[in-house]
Amino acid sequence: MTGIVSKELEVLGALLAFDFIGFAQKSAALDPADPHYGRAVGAAFGLAARRRFPRGATPREISEYVADVLGSLDAGAEDFDPAFLEHLVADGLHGGAEPDGEHLDPETTIQARLVLTLRLVRELGLDPGQQRELLAEAALRVAA
Repeated sequence: MTGIVSKELEVLGALLAFDFIGFAQKSAALDPADPHYGRAVGAAFGLAARRRFPRGATPREISEYVADVLGSLDAGAEDFDPAFLEHLVADGLHGGAEPDGEHLDPETTIQARLVLTLRLVRELGLDPGQQRELLAEAALRVAA
């Protein structure tokens, strides 16, 4: 599991650094068939979501947040169903690294979490050092 964790976090790190060539190359190395696929990105997303909403969020606040994300110019966000994004945010706020209930395929889930994590990190104003700390904390959570 350590290999996929580091690969996923490298993908997320490249995205956060706006290294789109590295992001594309590293993404190609991920295997959606791996049973642990998406867990590391899910952990990082949950950490970022809980930092953004440190006291949690009501369903209405989550809906408003998702509407704002979808109404922004964030590349790729418009491709996702609002209810699906709301579910991911709610699940992330409750510490879930894997969404419960019905959800889209693992590839769509990881893509949505990548887009949302990028948005959250930008909103939080995390500098490169803080971004590395977030990724390291995610790695520790997945390893636990």
